[in-house]
Amino acid sequence: MRLLLVFTEIQIKYGSYAFQAGLGAISAWVKREGGHEVALAYMGPKFDPAPFRERVQNFKPDVIGFYTTEDQLRFARKLLDEPGVADAFTVFGGPFATLNPEFLEEEPRLDAICVGEGELPINELLNRLADGRDPGDIPGLWVRRGSEIIRNPAPPFLPDLNALPFVDRSIFADAPEIRHVGITQISHRNSFRISRGCPYGCTFCSNQRLGMVQQGRFTRFRSVDMVMKEIQEVTERYQPREIYFDDDTFTLNQDFLDEFVERYPQTCDLPFEFFSHIGPTTIPVLEKLRGVGGRRVSFGIESGNEEIRTGVLKKRFSNDQVIEVFREAKKMGYQAEAFVMAGLPDEDPEKFRDTADLLRTIQPDLYSLSIYFPFRGTELYDHALERGYLPGPVDLDDTFVSRRRALLDMPDFPPKVVAREVRKFPWRVYGRTSLRKALLFRAYEMPIGDALLQLLAPVRRLLRVYAVGGMAGAHKVEDRKPQEA
Repeated sequence: MRLLLVFTEIQIKYGSYAFQAGLGAISAWVKREGGHEVALAYMGPKFDPAPFRERVQNFKPDVIGFYTTEDQLRFARKLLDEPGVADAFTVFGGPFATLNPEFLEEEPRLDAICVGEGELPINELLNRLADGRDPGDIPGLWVRRGSEIIRNPAPPFLPDLNALPFVDRSIFADAPEIRHVGITQISHRNSFRISRGCPYGCTFCSNQRLGMVQQGRFTRFRSVDMVMKEIQEVTERYQPREIYFDDDTFTLNQDFLDEFVERYPQTCDLPFEFFSHIGPTTIPVLEKLRGVGGRRVSFGIESGNEEIRTGVLKKRFSNDQVIEVFREAKKMGYQAEAFVMAGLPDEDPEKFRDTADLLRTIQPDLYSLSIYFPFRGTELYDHALERGYLPGPVDLDDTFVSRRRALLDMPDFPPKVVAREVRKFPWRVYGRTSLRKALLFRAYEMPIGDALLQLLAPVRRLLRVYAVGGMAGAHKVEDRKPQEA
C-alpha cells in the first residue's frame, strides 16, 4: 500500500520549518511494521497545488494523510478537490483533528479523522485496505460510512517510546519541494525529541487537552541510550552543524539529564539548542547543559504581565524568576531567547507593555513575538468565546499570515491597536540598548518581513550572529565552559 503524507506550512510568520516529527514517526512505523511505501507532499511558503497534483499523479497513493492545525486547515481542504485525491482514502490528523473530530461531519470529502497518536491507526488502516477489509472499527479513527460517522475511541498512548523506530527523516530529505525556507528554520537534519507529551497546563496549548484524549501516561521519555543512538545515526548521515532538541520538557526529567550530560560528549561534539521551563531547578540545569555543549536556550515567557501569565495562561512563575534566569543564563555564555505573545485574551495595551518592560529588563539575545491565534479545542479558545472576543470558529482568507494578525475583537485591545503595539515593540525592548537589534526586529515585524526572511535565508546564521551582537551565536565546541560572572 502507498501512503502519502501531506504537510502544509503556508503563510507562516518567520518562515517554515520543513519538518514535522509526528509525520516522520508515522512514516517510520508503517514502513517497519506494515512494509508500506511512504512519500511526503510538502507545500510552503505559498499555496501552489501543482507539485501536490504531480505527486498524487505519480505516486498514486492508496491513503492520503493530512497533518492539520487550525491555521492550515483552509489549505488542506482546498487540496481535497485536486485530481486523484478522491480515488484515495483521505484522513486528517494532527492537533486540530484530534481536538475537533466532529469536523468530519462538516467535510463530506473527507473519509476519516485520526484521533491521537497516529502510528497504530494509520498502519492498521493500510493493512485492512490492503486485505480488502472494512476499516470502520479501527481504534483511533472516526470513519465516514455513507451518511453515518463511526466514532471509535482512541487506543492508549504508546507506553514505551524506546520500542518506536527513529523518526524517518528521509521523507523530508527526499521531498523535492523542500528548500531552505525561513531564517529560523529547524532543518530536518538536526531536530530531535527525547519525549512525548507535556505535564504543564498552559491554556493556549493543545497539549493540555491532547493528554485527555487517550488513556495511559501522556508525558513519556525515551532512554538516553536510544537518543544517543539516534543522534549518532543522524549526524553520520546528514552531517548537521548543530543539534536542536524540540521538547517543551527537555529540562524536566532530572534522571535523564544526569545521564545525558555524561553521555552526550561521548557521542557528539556539536553544540545544541533547547527549550527550558522556568522554575527552582532551572539555573543548576543550565549549568550542567552549558558544560557539555548547550549553546542556545529558549524560554516561553508569553507575557510580562503576571496577571495574564498566571491567571489566563496558567504559567506559574514570576517576573523576578524570569529576570534571574536570563541574567544567569547570559553569564554562563548562553544565547538566551524569549518567546512572547501579543493580543492575548483579557490583555490591553498597558498589560502588553508589561511584556516589553520585562524584555527591556532581561535584554534577551533574541525574541520571538507572535500575535495570539485562537486554536479551536484549547482552553484559551473557549475562554475567548465565553468573553465574547470571538463569534465562533475563525474564517481565514488566503492572505492571512499566522501569528501576524489579531483575530480577537477585544474592546480594549482591537486588532488595529495590537498591530500598532507590535510595531513599537522592538523599540521599547532595544531602543535604549541596541539600535542594531531594534532595526532588525522591526524589519521582522513589517508586512514584508516574511519575504525578507526568505530572501536572506542563505545567510541566516550570519544574521543571527549580527542580531545578538558578536560571536555569541557561534561558539566553538571547546569554548563551552560556564563563564565567570
